[in-house]
Amino acid sequence: MLDHKIELLQQVPLFTGLSDELLEAIAAIGQKTFFEAGAELITEGETGSTAYLIMTGKAGCPRFEGGELFVEDLWPGTLVGELGMLVETVHSVTVTARERLRALAFSRDAFRATMEQRPELAQHISEKLLVRLHGLAADIRRVDSKLADVEKAEKAA
Repeated sequence: MLDHKIELLQQVPLFTGLSDELLEAIAAIGQKTFFEAGAELITEGETGSTAYLIMTGKAGCPRFEGGELFVEDLWPGTLVGELGMLVETVHSVTVTARERLRALAFSRDAFRATMEQRPELAQHISEKLLVRLHGLAADIRRVDSKLADVEKAEKAA
């Protein structure tokens, strides 16, 4: 079973590049959890302190694309609510089990304790988050530039 957990953890972008030893340390703190169809893994507007790695089954998450709302399927290997295991956060979406699913729950306390015991894990997570922040900053600059162009066009009209 541990090998299956490791395989799923390897699919999580936040954990890519970690050694099997570190992945085993993460897998060891995961608590097996079940959700019946229709149950919410995380709920929009609620504070989260746990992330869930989907092991079997399927969940759904609402998403806008091209101005239309649809429900994205989340499959085994997807980590849901990952910020909750790192910092206090309020969920921006609701993720619902679309069928009975099994997940590993990673509490913030357990994950922090593991990072304290394994500083290389904390360093890895820090580096991954920094890459994401740089990407977000670039996205914000692009949007800001487009808004400035729109404002210029409106003033010229």
